[in-house]
Amino acid sequence: MPQALFVGLSFLNAENTQRGLQNQMFGIFIFLFTFAQIVQQIMPLFVTQRTLYEARERPSKAYSWQSFLIANVLVEIAWNSLMSVFCFVCWYFPIGLYRNAYATDAVDSRGITMFMQVWVFFVFTSTFADMAIAAIGSVEIAGAIVNLFVIMMFTFCG
Repeated sequence: MPQALFVGLSFLNAENTQRGLQNQMFGIFIFLFTFAQIVQQIMPLFVTQRTLYEARERPSKAYSWQSFLIANVLVEIAWNSLMSVFCFVCWYFPIGLYRNAYATDAVDSRGITMFMQVWVFFVFTSTFADMAIAAIGSVEIAGAIVNLFVIMMFTFCG
């Protein structure tokens, strides 16, 4: 959330000129650049939870591996839903992205669409982190693979 506020305040009230729209696009790019940092923060926590599961719950057969994964994803969706609201408010409104839709009278629908995209971004980030670390035993190896995917995503993004 502090990063979203920092980006939002860095491009505060970008105008609807060519330079202002370029600043808004750069603000969107920087906001989405947090993908790798969020993934790198989720993976060690998942390894700790998986170690606990393998040491305690698997031998006692309290619940299955699928239940463990579904519980992790559902909890992360709940937290990401809360964080997406804060990040959206701290990023979308200071940059002034809502002003781009005044001419079309679509301010509300564009705002809702952008919020849904921010929410899907956070949910994708957490599920991508779970996917990357679930089958790999080491955080370092998973981090290297994630870095490769991030480099590929930003290299081929357009």
